[in-house]
Amino acid sequence: MEDWEIEPGSHIPPIKVYPDKYAGQVVMITGAAQGIGEVVSKLFARQGATVIMVDLQENKLQQVAAKIDAAQYDAEVAGSSAGKGKAEIRVCNAADEASVDSMVEDVIRTHGRIDVLVQLAAVYPFIPIVGHPGDDFKKVMDVNVTACFYLTKAVLPHMQNAGYGRLINTSSGTLQLPDPGLSAYVASKAAVVGFTRSTAVEAGPGVTANIILPGLIRTPAVWKLHGQEDGSHPLFDRLLQKQCVKRNGRPEDIAHTINFIASPEAQFITGQIFDCGGGATFH
Repeated sequence: MEDWEIEPGSHIPPIKVYPDKYAGQVVMITGAAQGIGEVVSKLFARQGATVIMVDLQENKLQQVAAKIDAAQYDAEVAGSSAGKGKAEIRVCNAADEASVDSMVEDVIRTHGRIDVLVQLAAVYPFIPIVGHPGDDFKKVMDVNVTACFYLTKAVLPHMQNAGYGRLINTSSGTLQLPDPGLSAYVASKAAVVGFTRSTAVEAGPGVTANIILPGLIRTPAVWKLHGQEDGSHPLFDRLLQKQCVKRNGRPEDIAHTINFIASPEAQFITGQIFDCGGGATFH
């Protein structure tokens, strides 16, 4: 575990990471420049994957890739059994079909395969319905839904030809516990669920499509966004009261859930929602 907050009274065994679990596989991750995407990228690299990190923020992508390369080097020098994964960056506007097609074809030319596609990129403006500009609503749909369609459409044929693939899309706990001002975001995340399940029906042998539904996760950006001047975080406190697991969610929680869905062990699971929010949405 990496500096995790531990639920009071719990005694969780150490999490095991297998250095060659994804050796030889190519894992594409959108929204990889920070937050959950950064942690997911690091975890796959630790397990031997070639990680294709996709985002619009080139400087941040380079910083994350450098961290991954440095961690791999340090592990090698120390004689650690950490996987020999690596990171590559791709700056791409996933809401533009031509850019997506070009980027995917470049990866296929370079590596000959894409085994796993994890889509984490999203925008979530807080705007009330009354007075919500139509263009802003459309932008949310373009980034959160249309981009998901473009990437799936571009990657799926290669997975079908290979007879293997994992498509993992991201919805949100706000689908079941919406907050005021998030109508466009919640609508987009509902669309992702429907689209992913439709994809599962069409994907074909060896290819699965599933949805990860994160709860409120304590990334640096989200923690800062919801912080008050007095240092309190009432939104996190409120969710903590609803959760069965009495600690804040961490990016690692989502990363390890995705890591399972992406594995060969999950071959009989498709079209499903993995609610990873500490039990808040039903409690």
